[in-house]
Amino acid sequence: MAEENRAPNLLPAVVILGACLWMFTMTGGGDVFVEEVLGKAYDSQGEHFLRGDVGVDAEVIAHEVLIVDGKARMYFGPFPAFLRIPLNLIYPVERGYWSRALGFCAGMIALAAFAGLARMALRSSQLSSRWRNWVGNVSVVGFGLASPLLLLLGNLSIYDEAIIWGLAWSLAALYFACRFLTGEGVAWTRVLLAFSLCAGAALLSRATFGVPFVLIAPILGYGLLRRSEKFSLAALFLPLGAAFVFYVFLTYARFGSFSGMPLRYSINSEQREFALKHGLFRLERVPYSFADYFILRVPELKHEPPFLQAGRQPYEHPTLYVMPFTESYTSLLWCSSWILLGASLGVAMLLRTGDSGGVERMIAAILFLQVILILSFMCLVFAFFVFLRSGPVFRLRYALIALVAVSAVINSLSTLSWLVEADLNVPAKTRAKWNKFLGSSLKDQRA
Repeated sequence: MAEENRAPNLLPAVVILGACLWMFTMTGGGDVFVEEVLGKAYDSQGEHFLRGDVGVDAEVIAHEVLIVDGKARMYFGPFPAFLRIPLNLIYPVERGYWSRALGFCAGMIALAAFAGLARMALRSSQLSSRWRNWVGNVSVVGFGLASPLLLLLGNLSIYDEAIIWGLAWSLAALYFACRFLTGEGVAWTRVLLAFSLCAGAALLSRATFGVPFVLIAPILGYGLLRRSEKFSLAALFLPLGAAFVFYVFLTYARFGSFSGMPLRYSINSEQREFALKHGLFRLERVPYSFADYFILRVPELKHEPPFLQAGRQPYEHPTLYVMPFTESYTSLLWCSSWILLGASLGVAMLLRTGDSGGVERMIAAILFLQVILILSFMCLVFAFFVFLRSGPVFRLRYALIALVAVSAVINSLSTLSWLVEADLNVPAKTRAKWNKFLGSSLKDQRA
C-alpha cells in the first residue's frame, strides 16, 4: 500500500527548471527590469483604477488603443494591472519595467501547477516508485522546455503577459479541481476556495482562459448542493462569482456593452473592418486553425545557431483571417509530441467505460470547447493527467522519455530562432544579446 500511494518527488526538477527559465527569461539572468512592448499600459491601467477610472493613457497603449466616446480604452485583462499597483507604490522607480519579473512568477505558478497534476496522477498509477519519479520528472521537463511556456517567457510583451497569467491560473484551477475530485472531508472547503480564487484570477487575466472554469464550477458544486455543504458552496462560488461580476461590469464600463472586445472601436482600420465584416469567431476557421497547429510541418534546418529556422508561413485565407500569414512558427507534432502522445491515450481513457467518471468527461468536454475557440493547451494537459494515472503509461514510458528529449530540443531551438529572427515584439537589446550569444557560440565551434 505504501508503494501504491507514494507520489513522486518532483521538487528538484521544478527548482532546476526554475533556475534555467530564470536565465532564459532574463537573457542570462541580469535583465530583470526591461521595458517590454506596451508593458507600461498595465502600469497606466492600474493608476487609472486608483482614480476610479477604467481608461488608460493613449500613448502607452499605442496601436492597440480602442477609442470609445473619445476616451482611450484597452481590452487586455486587468489582473497584471492589479499586480503593478502595490509594486509601483513601493518601488516607483521601476514603473513600466515589471513585465519580466511578473511573467517569470506566472511561469513558475504554471510549472508548479503542472508538477502538482503529474504528482497527483502518478500517485495512483501502476508504475514502481522509481518509474514514477522518472516519468514525473521527465513530464515536468517536457512542460518547461517543450511547451508554449518557453515562448511566453521569451517574449513578455503586453500580449504574452496576459496569456501566461491566464495559463498559470488556469493550470492552478485545474489542479485544485482534480484535487477536489480525489479529496475528502474538510479539505473540500479549502480546495474549492483555492479553485475559485485561481479561476477568478484566470478570468481577470484573459477571459478565454477563465470562462471554462466558470462552467466547471457548477459541475463541482452539484454534489455539494445535494449534501447541503453550505460553507463549501460559498467557498466555490463567492470568489469566482465576484470576479465574474467585476469582469462583466468592467467590460460595460469600458465599452458601454457586454460584448467583450468590440473591435469597432479599434484605431487599426484593417482589423476593425475585418471584424465588422467577418466577425471575431467563425466555425469555418476551426479546421484551418487545427491544420496550422498540428500539420506535419518539418522544421527547416540551417548551419548556424540555433540550427532551426522558425518564421512566418504564408496563409492566404482573406475571408477567415486578417493576416496573410500564420504566427505558429512550428507544429505541435514536433515541439510538443510528448504531450500529444499522452493526451491522445488520455482521451481514449475518457471515452472508454469504466476508466473515468462523468464529472471528468464533462470537464474534458468543456476544455475541448475551449480548444475549438482558442486552441488552448489546457485540454491536452487534462487528457495527459488522465494518461499518467492509467495503465498504458507503463508500456510507453521509454517512448515518453524519448519524445520529451526530442521535443525539448526542437522547441528550444525553434523558439530561440523565432525570438531572434522573426518576433517583432522582442526588445532590440534583447535580440542583440541573443545574437551576440549565438554569434559567440558559432565562433567557438569554428575555432
